[in-house]
Amino acid sequence: MGGMRPHLLFQLLLTVSLAAFTGCFGVTQNPSYFPHLLPSGDIIRTHAKPPGISYFSNFDPHAVKLEVRPLEGTNPVQTLHVVIATVYDECGKPRRARRVEWMLEGVGNIVEVDESGFFPGRGYKVDNRYAVSYTDYKEHTITRGNNNPNDDFVIRPGQSWCVISSAVEGDSHLTVYAPEIANWDNNRVVVSKHWVDAEWIMPAPAAVRAGTQHTLITQVFRHTDRQPLTNYRVRYRILDGPPAFLLPSQTQEAVAVSDLSGNAAMTLGQVTQTYGINRIGIEIVRPPDPCSPSGAGIIIGRGETTVEWIAPAIGLNITGPPSVAVGQEVPFTIMATNTGKVDTQSMTVRSTVPEGLQYLRSDPPAVVDGAQLAWTLGALGAGQSHNIQAVYRASRVGPVTNCANVTTAEGLRAENCATTQITAPQLKVMKTGPTNGTVGVPITYQITVTNPGNGPASNVVLSDEFDAGLEHESRANPVELKIGTLGPNETRTVTLALTPRQAGRLVNRVAASADGGLKDQAEHPVTVQVARMSINMSGPALRYVKKEAVYDIKVANQGDVPLTNVIVREQLPMELGFVRASDGGQLTEGQVVIWNVGTLEPRQEKGLQVTATCQRIVPKAICLATATADGGLQVQAESAIEILGIPAFRLEVVDTDDPIMVGGKTSYKIAVTNTGTLAGKGVEITAIVPKQMKLLNATGPTKPVIEQPGADGQRIKFPAVDSLEPQQTANYSVDVEALQAGDLRFKVELRSESNPQTKTDPIIEEESTIVYPPKPNNGG
Repeated sequence: MGGMRPHLLFQLLLTVSLAAFTGCFGVTQNPSYFPHLLPSGDIIRTHAKPPGISYFSNFDPHAVKLEVRPLEGTNPVQTLHVVIATVYDECGKPRRARRVEWMLEGVGNIVEVDESGFFPGRGYKVDNRYAVSYTDYKEHTITRGNNNPNDDFVIRPGQSWCVISSAVEGDSHLTVYAPEIANWDNNRVVVSKHWVDAEWIMPAPAAVRAGTQHTLITQVFRHTDRQPLTNYRVRYRILDGPPAFLLPSQTQEAVAVSDLSGNAAMTLGQVTQTYGINRIGIEIVRPPDPCSPSGAGIIIGRGETTVEWIAPAIGLNITGPPSVAVGQEVPFTIMATNTGKVDTQSMTVRSTVPEGLQYLRSDPPAVVDGAQLAWTLGALGAGQSHNIQAVYRASRVGPVTNCANVTTAEGLRAENCATTQITAPQLKVMKTGPTNGTVGVPITYQITVTNPGNGPASNVVLSDEFDAGLEHESRANPVELKIGTLGPNETRTVTLALTPRQAGRLVNRVAASADGGLKDQAEHPVTVQVARMSINMSGPALRYVKKEAVYDIKVANQGDVPLTNVIVREQLPMELGFVRASDGGQLTEGQVVIWNVGTLEPRQEKGLQVTATCQRIVPKAICLATATADGGLQVQAESAIEILGIPAFRLEVVDTDDPIMVGGKTSYKIAVTNTGTLAGKGVEITAIVPKQMKLLNATGPTKPVIEQPGADGQRIKFPAVDSLEPQQTANYSVDVEALQAGDLRFKVELRSESNPQTKTDPIIEEESTIVYPPKPNNGG
């Protein structure tokens, strides 16, 4: 700083101090540009740039270009006109918060200016001729408050706007200035606006007949009261299109003056009658200022309109089938169409009957003169058609070409042709199928139809008729099969299934037919026999629960024809459980075992086997075996079995305390369980207490009987339990006291009426208890 002049230093310090002082209140309307600082506070009209040396520098190098739209235009008086300014940087991007000044000369006033920003005074109108604003930070939609979205306008970041208006006619010149742009050539733009008390309606696009004339009328009237305006010049100019001129000058450009009705008329004509569209440019020229009669008029409006020269145009189309068999009818359709945009007058259609065809009839009827056919038709509107249906008969093989032409009263002409190939199709039919069949088993026949000719055979139909012993699923006889069209050398094969209902030699016949009298037929015989099948099943008549039962099944073909699709099923009752099956038999839902045997040849027999377990007691359970085969064959066999149950006893004896001392006590717990499948009857228990022990107590399901001691000890008999159900347990208890030391044995015997053998040979169970002597008394 030692080299800075004192007055410059003072000026910089003063600027910084003022900025800091006012900035602390948070109100700064002029943006700061480091390192240059602008005075804060309200907008200063005469100080748009920083003070001091910064005034002469490019203090905002990123603001380089100002763009204003629109640059020129014409508005009716008392309306509003919006001008939008954009400040760009060196990369062409809009700059935000850049100052824009608006200065108006001529008629009119500044009505409103962009006041974006949240500080007061950010942008405002200083007076009716001068305003200041700043380009926006964000996008805004400015509405005119009239609930009409069509006249709203959008202000984008980097743009600002101003609204001007004038109550009187004249010109306004608005200078738009961006002080932050250092280049004087780029920092200002002048916008011109012409204010007129006038509106106009230009001629609408029109379509007229070629060769005529068309008058263009532009209406001019005051904007304020809608009254006609006279002496306004309207310049018409032919821009492009077919050769045309403006009358009466016969030039490409001419001027018409509005009359007392406000109409400026001009007539357009063609050099030659032709089709096309002329584009006409129109300019509305305001008269010179009455105070300056020699002044030039001002163009206040421009526009365009079009005149399309139209005329009728005739087209002819003739269509027929691509091919048809000789001797058949050949229909042709002749269609005359007005492809223009105006009506055409009456017309005549003519056609010559081609060689190879014979004329039969037409709609509408034709005037026939030898081989010449003629139809006189009326006028035809734009886009409409006349249709003629003509029918011929083909008399020879080969191509024939049918041509027709149409001529209108205006001299328009068109013609067209259609070619049809006359062919000679043929028809051959063949039928194949098996030579042998079985009653009830469907037979599938193949019917092959062929066209060996050189043209398509149309409407081909097969009619299949068969002997009464054969039956179709529809119950129809004959059965009709529609093939449709067969092309040259085309072959089509269809299948037909018939079911024999009786034995013998049965014949199936087919007849093929097509248009043109084409026919052919074929037949196929089949020898039908009756199929016979048998099934036998053997199995045990009696089994006990939990034992296996084996069933043998034999299915046999007892006839002279093969049995196909033989399937064997065995239905097991719920009392039997599946274990295994031979030959790949599979158990399915519902306790059904299935074997897919396939084909059984004549006199062939097939053996099968299934093994099951007896699960529940039942007096009679039925196993049902069923065999089926194609043709609705079904045979059955069954086998009955009785399943018995048996009682079985498990005897368990345990002591509660072991070993014990002489004088000690223990209890013997006896459990009798029926592990069989049948209730045990008269179950009796006898307990034998060794003589070295003393009986103290005994309990059980029945009251015990104490017998006199014997040589083997004390006997306790528990009277018989009437019934012990399967899996049921009877519990007993015997309490004793040890009298002598040793390995003592407690014995239990079980007898049952269900098993008479136990009367003499009971079920015996022993329990050993160790008894030890008392300890000696050393103190004695």
